[in-house]
Amino acid sequence: MISKVSGYAPGWMEDYGTVASALHSNYQSVRGFSVGDLTVGMTYLWDDARNQRKASQPERADKPYPGTCGAVHKDEADDFRRLCIAVDASYLTDRNELAAALKTIGHEIHDAVQKSTFQEPAFFISESQARNEVFFVIRGTASMKDALTDGDCAAEDLNSALPEFAGVKAHRGMAKSAHALLDKHASKILKCVEMFELKKKKPRFVVLGHSLGAGTAAIASILLKERLKAAQGGKTPGIECVAFATPPCLDEKGCVASESHLKSIVCHDDVIVRASRQNVDDLFSRIQEINWKEDFSKDVNKLHTVQAAKAASVTLASMQKSAVSAAASFAEQAKRRMASSAKAGGGNKNVEAAKAAAGAAASVAAAGAAKAAAGASALAGKFSSMLSKKASAPDAKEEASEDDADLVDLFVPGKIYHFRRSALGAGTYASVIRHDAPTLARIELSSSNVEDHTLVEYREALDTFSCQMNNVGVKMAPEVEGTLEIYDGYAPDYGVGSWKEAPGCFIMPHELCLKRPDKEGELMPLKTELGGGGYVAEKYEFKGKGPWGIKIEVKSDDKKAKTLRLYVPGGEAEHAKWLAAIQRCCDGVLGHPAPPDVTEKEVAKPKKSFVFGGHSFF
Repeated sequence: MISKVSGYAPGWMEDYGTVASALHSNYQSVRGFSVGDLTVGMTYLWDDARNQRKASQPERADKPYPGTCGAVHKDEADDFRRLCIAVDASYLTDRNELAAALKTIGHEIHDAVQKSTFQEPAFFISESQARNEVFFVIRGTASMKDALTDGDCAAEDLNSALPEFAGVKAHRGMAKSAHALLDKHASKILKCVEMFELKKKKPRFVVLGHSLGAGTAAIASILLKERLKAAQGGKTPGIECVAFATPPCLDEKGCVASESHLKSIVCHDDVIVRASRQNVDDLFSRIQEINWKEDFSKDVNKLHTVQAAKAASVTLASMQKSAVSAAASFAEQAKRRMASSAKAGGGNKNVEAAKAAAGAAASVAAAGAAKAAAGASALAGKFSSMLSKKASAPDAKEEASEDDADLVDLFVPGKIYHFRRSALGAGTYASVIRHDAPTLARIELSSSNVEDHTLVEYREALDTFSCQMNNVGVKMAPEVEGTLEIYDGYAPDYGVGSWKEAPGCFIMPHELCLKRPDKEGELMPLKTELGGGGYVAEKYEFKGKGPWGIKIEVKSDDKKAKTLRLYVPGGEAEHAKWLAAIQRCCDGVLGHPAPPDVTEKEVAKPKKSFVFGGHSFF
């Protein structure tokens, strides 16, 4: 049986419990709410946003986009795809694996520190003599809470000697990380660049990063630009920065000044790139504007924790204790599931790193789930203040640590490339936008806003856009599409489980995954990654169903290996199409049209699990 989302926690709280916990601990404006209140409020606001998207026909993503100020060219997209390989490699903790990954883009390791310390993220420096390239790549963090809270979010002076950045304010934690890295390692970077110049070569020098690493890379590129200019006698240095999923880290002046050398890549509704103080203020206001408490009081009986609380007739204290216990179980199961996924072949992280990341992410989710559950239980026992008190922002005299006049708005810096979704997947549309574009001025609540922060979705967006741009005139359409039946259970031949109809399933020719639509009003499809995981698909006749079945499983001695069972109700011809497409995906072979290969050697595809983040196929 393929694992379902939220088999051990209220599903609608899972992602938002994590995000709410992180926002609550980091931003002053939401501290008038408990984490439980914030989680539930965000959930109902999400439902309201989904209903609005239904009414506005979200599939019309090809409409002119507010804030668009340019087009994305195919050469840029393919360059981003190649650079994304280097950024992805930064998460490797084994030096040999890192070397092998960099070899696919013609690079060798010059230096690498693959273990992070406080405000000193892991990084590597690589070079390519054939391409005249030097990369300085800063690793991001492994959990949503890390991405939101690592470092101090207050703004401080960047302290750059460059005239265009005089007086610029920067994200304090990321600025400290950038300064710490360069204080220790700038000499290594500059020496690597100088070695090319001694050979009368002018190298392409690129600073790269993802998530927190992207923000640190953006600031580090400015500081390196300053040092290179001084080392080269005042000449303007050739330095670039390409940052994936860049958090808000520079003020408006810094954003504009950095456009000459910095490119920020944004995938659709990515929550991290929108997690600024001003956007959290806006989110808080939007939650207050909807009648979520009344709706929650009507729906509260749907919560397992409340039902358990009523049945046991326990006190508030015991409810909280029970919720904490449940959250601990949730964390442990999350840790095991993520570690199991890594053992199956997490692709770019070894098992120990995956376990550590799992522990961090599970701790965050546990905190959110526990506090949300405690809030719900308290409501059932009439102890909660959610319905008896009007939530309000914290009293400025008691809570505020800074005067409003001292607050600085931070934005995503540089020239921003926004890759957007359609119902087929990420990257169907793209445009260049400004730091103050409407889409970046609010936290979008959608089913994809957490997944859109992952490099998996960034790669899909870049591959899809490149595929379109390099195959002009070829319609981007599913290789096969239609209704499938999916078995939810362990033993279909013995009736342990049931078949469920899944309309709208499809496989894109340039991808290695099976997709189907999510709820109406959500663009991101549910998907199952099939490529490169050792999966084998075969025709199979399920008892009581007929001959048009497909069984997908991992050929191994692991008795717990997952199996996906599908049935094609369309008959023999449709079955043949589906089986051929699924076998292609399992073999890791791209169909046509496909994006051009940007590697210098065939890359072994990473193994995948049947559950991808918060979006499993079921």
